[in-house]
Amino acid sequence: MLPTFRPDAYLNPAAAGFAENVDRLAAWNGTAPSSYSGYIDALAGRRRYFRDHGAVSADHGVLQPLAVDLSASEAASLFEGARAGTLSAAESRAFGGHMLLEMARMSVADGLVMTVHPGVFRNHNTDTFTRFGADTGHDIPVTTTYVDPLRPLLEKYGNLPDFHLVLFAVDETVYSREIAPLAGFYPSVYVGAPWWFLDAPDAVLRFRAAVTETAGFYRGSGFIDDTRAFLSIPARHEMARRLDAAFLARLVREGRIDIRSAERIIVDLVDTIPRKVFKL
Repeated sequence: MLPTFRPDAYLNPAAAGFAENVDRLAAWNGTAPSSYSGYIDALAGRRRYFRDHGAVSADHGVLQPLAVDLSASEAASLFEGARAGTLSAAESRAFGGHMLLEMARMSVADGLVMTVHPGVFRNHNTDTFTRFGADTGHDIPVTTTYVDPLRPLLEKYGNLPDFHLVLFAVDETVYSREIAPLAGFYPSVYVGAPWWFLDAPDAVLRFRAAVTETAGFYRGSGFIDDTRAFLSIPARHEMARRLDAAFLARLVREGRIDIRSAERIIVDLVDTIPRKVFKL
């Protein structure tokens, strides 16, 4: 069980309290909050703090994956607008997309694995959110696309083997349509394990069938877990092991792989692959 850097509050200018969050981050790092370069330095410093305390990855929760390559002057101008709360919706998306690209650049520099968890419309029901708060059952999945929106990031860093980018989804269709082909080509890209309501028996088997023929077994993350419901972790991992064993057993029965290969793969899915992907 390891800590993970989750910088969403500092990267999304549309998030409530963005300017205050940036000010606190800059104060912690001892840098000027009104400076874009100070902001970048503070993010790098916080990443270093997490890495020094055992983190191996930085996780990014976005509504839609988007990478935008801005010049330093363009980014600095949008940062000023973000702090002032004057950005348009399009400008806010552009700045957030640029910062996702910056997080990839920093992962190349500091070695933290970059994971992306997109595609969730948070707090869909206002009444429930008002009564009970965030993360209480009213988040709804949305259609997710990776190929075009993430291309600027992959053009820069996708062919670097030491950069590890794990792509997750709650849109089942994107696994076979986009994530598996991207992982099949780019050495940096790995298929994230099913999460949220997709880590249920039938959905896990659909996931395994959707990605394996294109990306194989060794371009996935293995079944890793980021749940806050700690008591569910043993059951989730036991379920994943049994389902992967069932999937492999079918391939053996159909003569598509031999038993020795299946025995090696099932161990690798549980142990070897997650260690490799997350640089453990």
